[in-house]
Amino acid sequence: MKCFPKVPSEDELDLFFSPLERTTHWFPTIASLAMLLGLLGTVIGINTAFGEMEAQKKVSLEVLAGGIKDALNTTIAGLLVAIPSLFFHRIIENKIQYLSELFAKDHTKTE
Repeated sequence: MKCFPKVPSEDELDLFFSPLERTTHWFPTIASLAMLLGLLGTVIGINTAFGEMEAQKKVSLEVLAGGIKDALNTTIAGLLVAIPSLFFHRIIENKIQYLSELFAKDHTKTE
C-alpha cells in the first residue's frame, strides 16, 4: 500500500523533518534546566534554614524543618517539569523515527 501520492524529494523530506528535529532538542534542555533549578532551590532553602538558625544563635528543628520543606518543594517542582519533558522527548523522537522509516520504506517500494 502506498502511503504518499508521490515520492518525496530529499529537499521535501528536509523541509518536513528539520523543524521537528530542531524542536525535539529543547525537551532535554528544559529537563536539565528544571533539575538544576530544583537543585539550586534545594541548596538555597537549606542555606536559608541554617542562616536563620545562626541568626537566632540556637538550633531549632522548626526552622530547619521549614527550610528543608521549602528545599524539597523546589526539588519536586524541578522533577515535575523534567520527567514529563524527557518522556515527551522520547515519544516525539520515536514518532519522527517512525515517519522517517515510513518515508524511506515507501520510497524504496516505488523505485
